[in-house]
Amino acid sequence: MRGDSKSSNLISPSKKSFLLHFICWTMFISYELILVYHTFGEIESPYVYIAYYSVNIILFYSLVALLNFTFKQRRNRYPLGLLTFLGLFAGYLVIKTLIDYLVTSPPSTYKNAIGYIQNFFVRNIMRGVYFGILATFYWSAIHISFFRNQALEAEKQQLIVEKDKAALETQLTKSRNAYLQQQINPHMLFNALNFVYNSAQKYSDDAAQCIWLLSEIMRFSLEEAGPDGKIKLEREVEQIENLIAINRYRFKEPLYLEVEMDGDFSRHKIIPLILLTLTENLFKHGNLTEVTSPAILKLTTDQNGQLTFHSKNLKKSKNGHPRQRKAMGLENIRLRMDSFYKGNYTLQINEPSEFYELTLTLKL
Repeated sequence: MRGDSKSSNLISPSKKSFLLHFICWTMFISYELILVYHTFGEIESPYVYIAYYSVNIILFYSLVALLNFTFKQRRNRYPLGLLTFLGLFAGYLVIKTLIDYLVTSPPSTYKNAIGYIQNFFVRNIMRGVYFGILATFYWSAIHISFFRNQALEAEKQQLIVEKDKAALETQLTKSRNAYLQQQINPHMLFNALNFVYNSAQKYSDDAAQCIWLLSEIMRFSLEEAGPDGKIKLEREVEQIENLIAINRYRFKEPLYLEVEMDGDFSRHKIIPLILLTLTENLFKHGNLTEVTSPAILKLTTDQNGQLTFHSKNLKKSKNGHPRQRKAMGLENIRLRMDSFYKGNYTLQINEPSEFYELTLTLKL
């Protein structure tokens, strides 16, 4: 069916191609009439040439359509095409003979009539063969151009695919590097933390607890993700809670942070360290010491697997270096999110005056 539509496009010209065909036929007919006049010194009445050329042009386009019908399909249509050609050519000869009879003086006897027909028959055959050759060359030229354009288009598509593949591989490499940049890998330090934790318990329960929470986050960072590159969402949420607890221990003054978590986190999975990094930015770059403007951290999931992470905080005093690190962290997050959730997430950042607000929505 697709082949039929392409063939019909080749023999059903648009207005632009119709005008081009009209100009070409006008030039062709003018050339032949000039040649006839130069050879015989005169030409026939216009209606004679209108009749003859109408039949010849109809034969031309009929043969083009027949060639499309015969060769453009996977099914073997050669026998049917040959029979159709013979019938079409026979009909052409009959019509040409009838025109010959009508536009010239008819013979008065039957014997003269046979000679009269024979006189024009060979000329009509040669004329039909001539327009058949023209139709074949036209059909061949159109299809050579058509298939050449098809080959160029296929080559173009192949180049686009290769370019997209190269871009995807580059993006994947960047994503892996981004993950490695923000992945904590404290093998030697982790063993030392056990010693520090045991020693700190003798002097300060708070310090020991803080060390234990830190070791839990480090242990989480060493956990290997599943084959799909994801971990259980509830494990990430646990580390967010540990990170919040650590920061409450760190500062002498109280931290004003409103935390809201709602949803069944055990049902879903997520790529690791995304939410933890966003939470870390809240403490690293936010001012959480103003009782009148507490920071907000909200994490929810619904029954359809839609996750929403929202944070809002006062900005710390301007400092170019931390802002640069924050921008790098967010860029790493975008790279990883694009690799795993492209088209299924939005990350919106709003910075009205002294506040910083971030909202991540994600289809898990």
